[in-house]
Amino acid sequence: MNVRRHAAIGLSALTGAVLVAACGSTSTVTPTPTAASSASSSPTAAAVQTGNPSGPVTLSEAGSSLLYPYLQKLAPGINAAYPNITLTPAAGGSGTGQSEALTGTIDMGGSDAYLSAAQFTANAGALNIPIAVSSQAVNYNLAGFSNLKLSGGVLAQIYSGTITNWNDSSIAALNPGVTLPSETIIPIRRSDSSGDTFIFTSYLSATNSTWSSGPSYGTTVNWPSVAGELTAQGNPAMVDTLHSTPGGIAYIGISVESTALVDGLGEAELENQAGDFLQPNQTDVTAAVTAGSGSVPANLAASLIYQSGATSYPIVNFEYLVVNPSKITSTSTAEAIRTFIEWAISPTGGATSDNLAAVNFVPLPSSVLPLVNTAIAQITG
Repeated sequence: MNVRRHAAIGLSALTGAVLVAACGSTSTVTPTPTAASSASSSPTAAAVQTGNPSGPVTLSEAGSSLLYPYLQKLAPGINAAYPNITLTPAAGGSGTGQSEALTGTIDMGGSDAYLSAAQFTANAGALNIPIAVSSQAVNYNLAGFSNLKLSGGVLAQIYSGTITNWNDSSIAALNPGVTLPSETIIPIRRSDSSGDTFIFTSYLSATNSTWSSGPSYGTTVNWPSVAGELTAQGNPAMVDTLHSTPGGIAYIGISVESTALVDGLGEAELENQAGDFLQPNQTDVTAAVTAGSGSVPANLAASLIYQSGATSYPIVNFEYLVVNPSKITSTSTAEAIRTFIEWAISPTGGATSDNLAAVNFVPLPSSVLPLVNTAIAQITG
Protein backbone atom coordinates (compact mmCIF):
# COMPACT_ATOMS: atom_id res chain seq x y z
CA MET A 1 0.00 0.00 0.00
CA ASN A 2 1.31 3.42 -0.92
CA VAL A 3 1.15 6.34 1.49
CA ARG A 4 1.07 9.96 0.37
CA ARG A 5 2.31 12.38 3.04
CA HIS A 6 0.56 15.60 3.96
CA ALA A 7 1.54 18.73 2.05
CA ALA A 8 0.05 22.19 1.86
CA ILE A 9 -2.64 22.29 -0.82
CA GLY A 10 -1.71 24.69 -3.55
CA LEU A 11 -3.22 25.41 -6.94
CA SER A 12 -3.09 23.25 -10.04
CA ALA A 13 -3.78 24.12 -13.63
CA LEU A 14 -7.09 22.32 -13.28
CA THR A 15 -9.38 25.17 -14.11
CA GLY A 16 -10.18 26.66 -17.50
CA ALA A 17 -10.16 30.35 -18.22
CA VAL A 18 -13.32 32.29 -17.45
CA LEU A 19 -13.13 35.91 -18.48
CA VAL A 20 -15.11 38.29 -16.28
CA ALA A 21 -16.22 41.77 -17.23
CA ALA A 22 -14.13 44.72 -16.13
CA CYS A 23 -15.27 47.00 -13.33
CA GLY A 24 -18.09 49.38 -14.11
CA SER A 25 -19.23 47.69 -17.32
CA THR A 26 -21.90 45.22 -18.30
CA SER A 27 -20.99 42.37 -20.60
CA THR A 28 -21.85 38.87 -21.71
CA VAL A 29 -19.46 36.21 -20.44
CA THR A 30 -18.99 33.00 -22.42
CA PRO A 31 -15.94 30.96 -21.40
CA THR A 32 -13.63 29.82 -24.16
CA PRO A 33 -13.55 26.01 -24.08
CA THR A 34 -10.25 24.44 -23.08
CA ALA A 35 -9.04 21.15 -24.48
CA ALA A 36 -10.50 19.37 -21.44
CA SER A 37 -13.90 21.01 -21.69
CA SER A 38 -14.06 20.62 -25.48
CA ALA A 39 -13.56 16.88 -25.11
CA SER A 40 -16.27 16.68 -22.46
CA SER A 41 -19.85 15.74 -23.20
CA SER A 42 -20.97 18.78 -21.20
CA PRO A 43 -23.26 21.22 -23.04
CA THR A 44 -22.01 24.56 -24.27
CA ALA A 45 -22.19 27.15 -21.52
CA ALA A 46 -24.95 29.71 -21.65
CA ALA A 47 -24.02 33.37 -22.02
CA VAL A 48 -24.01 35.13 -18.65
CA GLN A 49 -24.82 38.82 -18.29
CA THR A 50 -22.51 40.39 -15.69
CA GLY A 51 -21.54 43.88 -14.66
CA ASN A 52 -21.43 46.52 -11.96
CA PRO A 53 -25.04 47.23 -10.86
CA SER A 54 -26.28 50.77 -11.38
CA GLY A 55 -26.63 51.22 -7.63
CA PRO A 56 -25.23 49.65 -4.45
CA VAL A 57 -26.20 46.00 -3.81
CA THR A 58 -25.34 44.10 -0.65
CA LEU A 59 -25.33 40.33 -1.11
CA SER A 60 -26.17 38.38 2.03
CA GLU A 61 -24.65 34.92 2.49
CA ALA A 62 -24.61 32.43 5.36
CA GLY A 63 -23.90 28.74 5.81
CA SER A 64 -20.89 26.47 5.62
CA SER A 65 -18.14 27.17 8.15
CA LEU A 66 -15.78 25.37 5.74
CA LEU A 67 -16.60 27.79 2.91
CA TYR A 68 -16.83 30.86 5.15
CA PRO A 69 -13.06 31.63 5.32
CA TYR A 70 -12.89 31.55 1.52
CA LEU A 71 -15.82 33.94 1.11
CA GLN A 72 -14.21 36.24 3.68
CA LYS A 73 -11.14 36.21 1.46
CA LEU A 74 -13.23 37.05 -1.64
CA ALA A 75 -15.33 39.85 -0.13
CA PRO A 76 -12.80 42.69 -0.52
CA GLY A 77 -11.90 41.55 -4.03
CA ILE A 78 -15.41 41.60 -5.47
CA ASN A 79 -15.98 45.09 -4.07
CA ALA A 80 -12.70 46.30 -5.57
CA ALA A 81 -13.63 44.85 -8.96
CA TYR A 82 -17.29 45.93 -8.79
CA PRO A 83 -17.69 48.84 -6.33
CA ASN A 84 -21.48 48.55 -6.19
CA ILE A 85 -21.34 44.93 -4.99
CA THR A 86 -20.75 44.23 -1.30
CA LEU A 87 -20.60 40.65 -0.05
CA THR A 88 -21.46 39.97 3.61
CA PRO A 89 -20.62 36.32 4.37
CA ALA A 90 -21.48 34.52 7.61
CA ALA A 91 -21.17 30.99 8.97
CA GLY A 92 -23.91 28.97 10.70
CA GLY A 93 -23.66 25.57 8.99
CA SER A 94 -24.57 24.25 5.56
CA GLY A 95 -28.09 23.32 6.64
CA THR A 96 -28.73 26.93 7.58
CA GLY A 97 -27.27 28.12 4.31
CA GLN A 98 -29.48 25.81 2.28
CA SER A 99 -32.71 26.53 4.13
CA GLU A 100 -32.28 30.30 4.31
CA ALA A 101 -31.33 30.57 0.63
CA LEU A 102 -34.28 28.43 -0.44
CA THR A 103 -36.73 30.57 1.55
CA GLY A 104 -35.15 33.80 0.33
CA THR A 105 -34.02 34.91 3.78
CA ILE A 106 -30.52 35.36 2.32
CA ASP A 107 -29.34 35.82 -1.26
CA MET A 108 -26.89 32.89 -1.30
CA GLY A 109 -26.36 29.94 1.00
CA GLY A 110 -22.93 28.37 1.41
CA SER A 111 -22.99 24.59 1.54
CA ASP A 112 -20.57 21.67 1.42
CA ALA A 113 -23.58 19.49 0.58
CA TYR A 114 -25.55 19.50 -2.63
CA LEU A 115 -29.34 19.81 -2.56
CA SER A 116 -31.33 16.62 -2.26
CA ALA A 117 -33.86 15.44 -4.84
CA ALA A 118 -36.63 16.37 -2.39
CA GLN A 119 -35.26 19.90 -2.04
CA PHE A 120 -35.12 20.35 -5.80
CA THR A 121 -38.71 19.10 -6.09
CA ALA A 122 -39.98 21.37 -3.32
CA ASN A 123 -38.12 24.41 -4.68
CA ALA A 124 -38.58 24.46 -8.44
CA GLY A 125 -35.71 26.24 -10.17
CA ALA A 126 -33.40 26.19 -7.13
CA LEU A 127 -29.69 26.04 -7.94
CA ASN A 128 -26.61 24.65 -6.20
CA ILE A 129 -23.62 26.15 -7.95
CA PRO A 130 -20.09 24.94 -7.13
CA ILE A 131 -17.42 27.64 -6.88
CA ALA A 132 -14.41 25.61 -5.70
CA VAL A 133 -13.29 22.17 -4.51
CA SER A 134 -12.58 21.39 -0.88
CA SER A 135 -11.71 18.38 1.27
CA GLN A 136 -11.90 17.19 4.85
CA ALA A 137 -9.35 15.81 7.25
CA VAL A 138 -9.73 13.52 10.25
CA ASN A 139 -7.68 14.73 13.20
CA TYR A 140 -7.02 13.25 16.62
CA ASN A 141 -5.49 14.16 19.98
CA LEU A 142 -3.07 11.39 20.84
CA ALA A 143 0.28 12.61 22.11
CA GLY A 144 3.28 11.05 20.38
CA PHE A 145 1.36 9.54 17.47
CA SER A 146 1.28 11.16 14.05
CA ASN A 147 -0.05 9.95 10.70
CA LEU A 148 -2.06 7.02 12.04
CA LYS A 149 -3.84 5.06 9.32
CA LEU A 150 -7.63 4.82 9.54
CA SER A 151 -10.30 3.46 7.22
CA GLY A 152 -13.89 4.48 6.71
CA GLY A 153 -15.00 1.18 8.20
CA VAL A 154 -12.99 1.77 11.38
CA LEU A 155 -14.25 5.35 11.67
CA ALA A 156 -17.83 4.09 11.33
CA GLN A 157 -17.22 1.71 14.22
CA ILE A 158 -15.64 4.48 16.31
CA TYR A 159 -18.64 6.75 15.75
CA SER A 160 -20.99 3.83 16.45
CA GLY A 161 -19.30 3.05 19.75
CA THR A 162 -18.15 -0.40 18.61
CA ILE A 163 -14.47 0.57 18.75
CA THR A 164 -13.77 2.38 22.01
CA ASN A 165 -10.00 2.28 22.57
CA TRP A 166 -7.04 3.38 20.49
CA ASN A 167 -5.35 -0.01 20.76
CA ASP A 168 -8.35 -1.85 19.31
CA SER A 169 -7.26 -4.70 17.06
CA SER A 170 -8.91 -3.12 14.00
CA ILE A 171 -6.82 0.06 14.38
CA ALA A 172 -3.70 -1.96 15.19
CA ALA A 173 -4.14 -4.01 12.02
CA LEU A 174 -3.98 -0.81 9.95
CA ASN A 175 -0.85 0.35 11.79
CA PRO A 176 1.53 -2.62 12.01
CA GLY A 177 4.59 -2.02 14.19
CA VAL A 178 2.94 0.81 16.11
CA THR A 179 2.35 0.26 19.82
CA LEU A 180 -0.95 2.01 20.39
CA PRO A 181 -2.14 3.25 23.80
CA SER A 182 -5.21 1.83 25.53
CA GLU A 183 -6.61 5.34 25.85
CA THR A 184 -10.36 5.74 25.38
CA ILE A 185 -11.45 7.24 22.05
CA ILE A 186 -13.72 10.29 22.38
CA PRO A 187 -15.67 10.89 19.14
CA ILE A 188 -16.42 14.55 18.45
CA ARG A 189 -19.15 15.45 15.98
CA ARG A 190 -21.05 18.50 14.81
CA SER A 191 -24.18 19.58 16.68
CA ASP A 192 -25.47 21.85 13.90
CA SER A 193 -26.85 20.97 10.48
CA SER A 194 -23.49 20.61 8.78
CA GLY A 195 -22.07 20.02 5.33
CA ASP A 196 -18.98 18.59 7.01
CA THR A 197 -21.24 16.00 8.63
CA PHE A 198 -22.73 15.36 5.17
CA ILE A 199 -19.38 14.59 3.54
CA PHE A 200 -17.98 12.69 6.56
CA THR A 201 -21.04 10.43 6.83
CA SER A 202 -20.98 10.01 3.04
CA TYR A 203 -17.49 8.51 3.46
CA LEU A 204 -18.71 6.25 6.26
CA SER A 205 -21.70 5.16 4.17
CA ALA A 206 -19.47 4.41 1.18
CA THR A 207 -17.18 2.18 3.23
CA ASN A 208 -19.39 0.52 5.86
CA SER A 209 -22.63 -1.27 4.99
CA THR A 210 -23.91 -1.15 8.58
CA TRP A 211 -23.51 2.61 8.67
CA SER A 212 -25.03 2.96 5.20
CA SER A 213 -28.17 1.08 6.21
CA GLY A 214 -28.33 2.82 9.60
CA PRO A 215 -27.41 6.48 10.16
CA SER A 216 -26.54 6.85 6.45
CA TYR A 217 -25.52 10.37 5.40
CA GLY A 218 -26.86 13.89 5.60
CA THR A 219 -26.29 17.34 7.08
CA THR A 220 -27.88 15.80 10.16
CA VAL A 221 -28.11 12.07 10.96
CA ASN A 222 -29.37 9.95 13.82
CA TRP A 223 -26.01 9.47 15.46
CA PRO A 224 -25.58 6.30 17.52
CA SER A 225 -25.24 7.06 21.22
CA VAL A 226 -21.58 6.72 22.24
CA ALA A 227 -20.40 7.03 25.83
CA GLY A 228 -18.34 10.17 26.36
CA GLU A 229 -18.97 11.63 22.92
CA LEU A 230 -18.76 15.41 22.48
CA THR A 231 -20.34 17.87 20.07
CA ALA A 232 -19.32 21.23 18.66
CA GLN A 233 -20.89 23.84 16.39
CA GLY A 234 -18.78 24.88 13.42
CA ASN A 235 -15.28 23.90 12.32
CA PRO A 236 -13.34 26.25 14.63
CA ALA A 237 -15.19 24.79 17.63
CA MET A 238 -14.38 21.28 16.42
CA VAL A 239 -10.67 22.17 16.51
CA ASP A 240 -10.96 23.78 19.95
CA THR A 241 -12.89 20.83 21.38
CA LEU A 242 -10.42 18.33 19.99
CA HIS A 243 -7.46 20.29 21.30
CA SER A 244 -8.89 20.14 24.84
CA THR A 245 -9.86 16.43 24.64
CA PRO A 246 -7.04 13.87 24.97
CA GLY A 247 -8.00 10.74 23.07
CA GLY A 248 -10.45 12.70 20.93
CA ILE A 249 -11.09 12.33 17.21
CA ALA A 250 -12.89 14.78 14.91
CA TYR A 251 -13.66 15.51 11.26
CA ILE A 252 -12.49 19.00 10.28
CA GLY A 253 -12.89 21.00 7.07
CA ILE A 254 -9.62 21.68 5.29
CA SER A 255 -10.01 25.47 5.34
CA VAL A 256 -9.45 25.53 9.12
CA GLU A 257 -7.55 22.26 9.58
CA SER A 258 -4.21 24.07 9.55
CA THR A 259 -5.04 25.36 13.02
CA ALA A 260 -5.33 21.75 14.21
CA LEU A 261 -1.87 21.00 12.83
CA VAL A 262 -0.41 24.11 14.44
CA ASP A 263 -1.92 22.94 17.73
CA GLY A 264 0.02 19.69 17.36
CA LEU A 265 -2.97 17.47 16.69
CA GLY A 266 -2.50 14.35 14.58
CA GLU A 267 -3.81 14.02 11.03
CA ALA A 268 -4.95 10.58 9.93
CA GLU A 269 -4.00 8.91 6.68
CA LEU A 270 -7.34 7.78 5.29
CA GLU A 271 -7.90 4.67 3.21
CA ASN A 272 -9.22 5.29 -0.28
CA GLN A 273 -11.09 2.98 -2.65
CA ALA A 274 -7.83 1.52 -3.97
CA GLY A 275 -6.65 0.61 -0.47
CA ASP A 276 -4.01 3.35 -0.28
CA PHE A 277 -3.70 5.65 2.73
CA LEU A 278 -3.57 9.38 2.00
CA GLN A 279 -3.59 12.77 3.63
CA PRO A 280 -5.16 15.77 1.88
CA ASN A 281 -2.82 17.44 -0.60
CA GLN A 282 -3.18 19.13 -3.97
CA THR A 283 -2.26 16.13 -6.08
CA ASP A 284 -4.57 13.66 -4.37
CA VAL A 285 -7.53 16.04 -4.07
CA THR A 286 -7.17 16.87 -7.76
CA ALA A 287 -7.02 13.15 -8.62
CA ALA A 288 -10.37 12.62 -6.89
CA VAL A 289 -11.89 15.59 -8.73
CA THR A 290 -10.64 14.25 -12.06
CA ALA A 291 -12.09 10.82 -11.31
CA GLY A 292 -15.49 12.18 -10.27
CA SER A 293 -16.08 15.24 -12.41
CA GLY A 294 -16.83 13.35 -15.61
CA SER A 295 -20.25 12.26 -14.34
CA VAL A 296 -21.56 15.54 -12.91
CA PRO A 297 -25.28 15.89 -13.74
CA ALA A 298 -26.92 18.99 -15.15
CA ASN A 299 -28.17 20.07 -11.71
CA LEU A 300 -24.54 19.91 -10.42
CA ALA A 301 -25.52 17.77 -7.41
CA ALA A 302 -22.49 15.49 -7.42
CA SER A 303 -20.50 13.55 -4.85
CA LEU A 304 -16.71 13.40 -5.07
CA ILE A 305 -16.48 11.04 -2.08
CA TYR A 306 -14.43 7.81 -2.29
CA GLN A 307 -13.52 8.08 -5.95
CA SER A 308 -11.51 5.45 -7.81
CA GLY A 309 -7.76 5.70 -8.29
CA ALA A 310 -4.69 5.01 -6.19
CA THR A 311 -4.02 8.72 -5.64
CA SER A 312 -7.62 9.88 -5.05
CA TYR A 313 -8.07 11.36 -1.57
CA PRO A 314 -11.34 9.88 -0.23
CA ILE A 315 -13.13 12.91 1.30
CA VAL A 316 -13.43 15.61 -1.37
CA ASN A 317 -16.38 17.84 -2.19
CA PHE A 318 -17.63 20.75 -4.25
CA GLU A 319 -18.24 23.95 -2.30
CA TYR A 320 -21.68 25.23 -3.31
CA LEU A 321 -23.59 28.48 -3.31
CA VAL A 322 -27.32 27.75 -3.15
CA VAL A 323 -29.54 30.28 -4.90
CA ASN A 324 -33.32 30.28 -5.37
CA PRO A 325 -34.08 32.54 -8.37
CA SER A 326 -37.80 32.51 -7.57
CA LYS A 327 -37.07 34.47 -4.37
CA ILE A 328 -35.04 37.19 -6.10
CA THR A 329 -37.26 40.19 -6.77
CA SER A 330 -34.64 42.70 -7.91
CA THR A 331 -32.88 42.62 -11.26
CA SER A 332 -29.95 44.44 -9.65
CA THR A 333 -29.60 41.72 -7.03
CA ALA A 334 -29.77 39.04 -9.72
CA GLU A 335 -27.08 40.86 -11.72
CA ALA A 336 -24.89 41.17 -8.62
CA ILE A 337 -25.22 37.45 -7.81
CA ARG A 338 -24.39 36.44 -11.40
CA THR A 339 -21.42 38.78 -11.44
CA PHE A 340 -20.09 37.63 -8.10
CA ILE A 341 -20.25 33.92 -8.93
CA GLU A 342 -18.70 34.44 -12.38
CA TRP A 343 -15.92 36.48 -10.79
CA ALA A 344 -15.50 33.92 -7.99
CA ILE A 345 -14.81 31.01 -10.37
CA SER A 346 -12.49 32.97 -12.66
CA PRO A 347 -8.71 32.55 -12.26
CA THR A 348 -8.43 36.24 -13.15
CA GLY A 349 -11.06 37.10 -10.54
CA GLY A 350 -11.56 35.38 -7.21
CA ALA A 351 -10.12 31.95 -8.01
CA THR A 352 -6.50 33.03 -7.90
CA SER A 353 -3.81 30.69 -6.67
CA ASP A 354 -3.29 32.88 -3.59
CA ASN A 355 -6.97 32.94 -2.62
CA LEU A 356 -7.42 29.20 -3.07
CA ALA A 357 -4.16 28.28 -1.35
CA ALA A 358 -5.09 30.44 1.65
CA VAL A 359 -7.85 27.95 2.52
CA ASN A 360 -6.34 24.85 0.89
CA PHE A 361 -8.98 24.69 -1.87
CA VAL A 362 -8.42 23.76 -5.51
CA PRO A 363 -10.23 25.25 -8.52
CA LEU A 364 -13.18 23.78 -10.35
CA PRO A 365 -12.30 21.38 -13.16
CA SER A 366 -12.78 22.89 -16.60
CA SER A 367 -15.19 20.09 -17.54
CA VAL A 368 -17.90 21.41 -15.17
CA LEU A 369 -17.62 25.09 -16.13
CA PRO A 370 -20.20 24.90 -18.97
CA LEU A 371 -22.74 23.45 -16.51
CA VAL A 372 -21.84 26.06 -13.91
CA ASN A 373 -22.32 28.91 -16.37
CA THR A 374 -25.62 27.46 -17.56
CA ALA A 375 -26.78 27.54 -13.93
CA ILE A 376 -25.54 31.10 -13.35
CA ALA A 377 -27.43 32.31 -16.43
CA GLN A 378 -30.68 31.12 -14.79
CA ILE A 379 -30.37 33.70 -12.01
CA THR A 380 -32.76 36.46 -13.02
CA GLY A 381 -34.85 38.90 -11.00
